[in-house]
Amino acid sequence: MKNLKKEDKLYIQTFREIRGYIIRNNLREGDSLPTEQQMCEMLGVSRNVLREAIKSMELMGMIQSCPGRGTVVKAFNLDFIFQNVLFFTVGEEKRSIREMLGIRKMIELSYMREAYLALTDSDIRKIRDSLEAIKTKWEQHIFFHADDKAFHMTLFAHLKNSVLTSLLEAIWAVDENFQPEEKAKHLGDTIAKHENIVLALENHDYEAFAKAMESHFASGKYSNLNSFEEY
Repeated sequence: MKNLKKEDKLYIQTFREIRGYIIRNNLREGDSLPTEQQMCEMLGVSRNVLREAIKSMELMGMIQSCPGRGTVVKAFNLDFIFQNVLFFTVGEEKRSIREMLGIRKMIELSYMREAYLALTDSDIRKIRDSLEAIKTKWEQHIFFHADDKAFHMTLFAHLKNSVLTSLLEAIWAVDENFQPEEKAKHLGDTIAKHENIVLALENHDYEAFAKAMESHFASGKYSNLNSFEEY
């Protein structure tokens, strides 16, 4: 590793150097980094600075400490990165979360034809099962976020686009705790829209499917309005 630039914060530069070391040496999941002492000597930094950089990398899901093995590289996973970025970016700010939901709307509508063509009969049955679970929970006055997520994630399961999947997973994670009481007031109205989506899939009718998807995303929740009302 090269010497660090003194004008940069040491732990940030150390973070970059360790990341560069992983890339240059083509380290893979499970491969070990040099020992703490070796890295301190190579970088010319104190143990405290090194540990701060290592902690940042662990928080991002890039590496992990393993007893008896030291620090090892983890598999690259955008889920962890996207979820942390969105959580720390939007917080509880309504505008940011509304914008994020608008992004989800554009993503799903943009990819819906590809998703429709990739769906299998088994997928459609899973989507129907998710809808029936939604109905049951609504009758019991239970918030059905997890089943709603399963419904939509199954739609895009076969696109083999890991970035798309990770981004959608992160959006759903942030959305889960966003104003649940307000959303609950209108959840019953969205069930009929989900039913139309499933019926279109079961009838293998893309035009009906596209229309149902557009109708689903025509609520206040996805239109940057201060309402969750369905219309």
